[in-house]
Amino acid sequence: MKHFINAVGDTCPVPLFKAEEKLKKIGKGDVIILDTDHSCAAINIKNEMEKRGIKVKIKEIDNGIWQVYIKKT
Repeated sequence: MKHFINAVGDTCPVPLFKAEEKLKKIGKGDVIILDTDHSCAAINIKNEMEKRGIKVKIKEIDNGIWQVYIKKT
């Protein structure tokens, strides 16, 4: 199942907090797709999730807009 978070306009560390809260509520194998307009937020989420062994991909979908894909394992 896919879960979407719109974090456009949110500054660090708010997008990370939103991702962590959603991660607690979703099932194994589910994916969070988080939109952000701060590259530092995308990188912070990736670094934090990878420390926990969670797979993350970042994709720039528009000029200055990134999607962070987080798969709960």
